[in-house]
Amino acid sequence: MDRLAEGTNIMSRKPVRVTLSTAVLCCLAALGVSCANNEEETDSAVPSKSTQSHGSAASQLGIPTSAPLSGPKPGSHTTINLPSGRSFILSVPENYTAQKQWPVVLAFHGWGQSAENLRGYSRLDAAQAITVFPTGKKKAWSPAPYAETSGSEDKKFVLDILDSLRATYNVDDSRLYATGMSNGGGFAAYLACQMPGIFHSVATISAAYYEDILKDCAHEPVGRLDMHGTDDPVVGYYGGTRHKTKYFSVESVLEQDRKRNKCSEKVDTNRLVNNALDMHWRGCSAPLEHIRIGGGSHVWPGGLGDKNNEVGKFFATDRVLDFFGIPGRPDGTRET
Repeated sequence: MDRLAEGTNIMSRKPVRVTLSTAVLCCLAALGVSCANNEEETDSAVPSKSTQSHGSAASQLGIPTSAPLSGPKPGSHTTINLPSGRSFILSVPENYTAQKQWPVVLAFHGWGQSAENLRGYSRLDAAQAITVFPTGKKKAWSPAPYAETSGSEDKKFVLDILDSLRATYNVDDSRLYATGMSNGGGFAAYLACQMPGIFHSVATISAAYYEDILKDCAHEPVGRLDMHGTDDPVVGYYGGTRHKTKYFSVESVLEQDRKRNKCSEKVDTNRLVNNALDMHWRGCSAPLEHIRIGGGSHVWPGGLGDKNNEVGKFFATDRVLDFFGIPGRPDGTRET
């Protein structure tokens, strides 16, 4: 995130709707694991925009070519170092078994933070999913103005992660998700634009929507949840300028998502706790939801770094996993 102070496995208390996989039924660890090199569009190894708009994630990612990982035991986490020199924290659910397919959640930290920071205050790895906390180079993600990597480099890193996971675990290719906080949230939104055929849904928290986030955005619908506080002093709800670069307002990004997801202009709004509003657009090809936290700051709402905690403990974690249709919550998660 843009300089945010740092702030068990139980089944979800509420029913979830999980979409059954229509992709490949299994991914054998004995196979090598393969992945398209998603560099610039001029690279022949990269699917064209039209190709990216068609086919399943499995068909786009291909057969894995990576060597299987020496990953953590079920119920634990460890840091994985890829041959590229980049790393991520990998957490495997306690009841993992290769006899069924598992969703994957990639969670991207904010600017100046670390993968361990986000894992610690979000506790996303309580989910019944293979959870990954990648590390941004110099603690940043493209295409933010302070990032030291290009969009192509960070996309390649994401594809390398997915390739290694699919070489090692029984991954459900139809349930690949991304989320992130602040700069990491902006990067997750960027992935929704750049890799719509790979990620089923993306959730963004206090996201930094710098101008290049929506550049060359694909038109294919992607499930989108956005959560943002109206009094965010770092990445303003109504847009602004940071690092001599403009960033979009939440409203303008949601309007782009509405058009891309083919939603109507009708919105169902429900009041949650305190001044939080939950907004759902109607008639969408892929769901679009926004949680507007009145008076909310630049924080992962309800996380261990949220000192005010006005919306309930682990609120954002709970709502993100609800949106992804994944059970499992951190101990102490509160109903809202």
